Amino acid sequence: MKLILTFIITFVFFTGYSQSGSSIRRVTATVDGYPTLSSDGRTILFESDRSGNSEIYTMNVDGTNIKQLTFNDSNDDSPAWSSDGKLIAFASVRDGDSEIYVMDRNGQNQRRLTKSAGDDSHPKFSPDGSRIIFNSARTTGDLTLDWGKQTHEIFSMKIDGSDIKQHTQNKTVTTYAAFSPDGKKIIFRKVTEGPGFNWDLSTNARNSEVFILDIASGQQVNLSNSPAYDGWPVWTPDGRIVFASNRNGIPSRSALYLVNADGTGLKQITDSKYSYNQHSISPDGKFILAERNAESFAGIDMIEFQE
Repeated sequence: MKLILTFIITFVFFTGYSQSGSSIRRVTATVDGYPTLSSDGRTILFESDRSGNSEIYTMNVDGTNIKQLTFNDSNDDSPAWSSDGKLIAFASVRDGDSEIYVMDRNGQNQRRLTKSAGDDSHPKFSPDGSRIIFNSARTTGDLTLDWGKQTHEIFSMKIDGSDIKQHTQNKTVTTYAAFSPDGKKIIFRKVTEGPGFNWDLSTNARNSEVFILDIASGQQVNLSNSPAYDGWPVWTPDGRIVFASNRNGIPSRSALYLVNADGTGLKQITDSKYSYNQHSISPDGKFILAERNAESFAGIDMIEFQE
């Protein structure tokens, strides 16, 4: 398989799932994460701490023309493209706690959409671009509790911040939500009661799992179903799910897994040499973009996958 791109980002050829013989090159030395590719395939959106705190950036797919879009003393993070590539949603703590903002693709016209006490974060646009889905702690009774003990639920709103709808009543930590390509389902990470493992594989009385919600019926299905730490679920264009998990048994190291929307066909698609998460799927379904992280490095790679 021919190497197509030569600079920043983890690109996983989605037609192959063996990393043997693939080309991997470390190309960033800062903490870069949450990379996503624009709908035209030309621009990568990501967050980075290269300015001293987390800000939002774009760059060409060859790594050139890096542009900083946000400039704040407080962190701006977890950016996401609209389906037409004209808008960017992101979370920012510039007003005291994490809220959802949108801006034009060039960083102009930044505006706050949510105005509630408690953490609002991890926004993503619906496939038709009409709504933004996000997680929020606004239903928590006592926001002085530790973040992990607060109630985080999944909400969506129109792109002007109106018509807020609550989609879950889990009464636990529920994060990283995304609408399915047909808009009928939602995936998310949910913390459940019961024995599980932390990121470093120490034991925990609670467990992180990946769930899918059918919006019409309200039925939820556990897709990951493991005591491992499972999270960061994203959709493929054909309706499957890729998530990160440390079920490979290596402390603080996750691989990416592919599963069907009914929970069948679970398959590991990256090996365990590196830890991958904060990933996304390119709009054409050919690439996975991901952060590689280690104890001394958290940046963005490019990986060539082979059959």
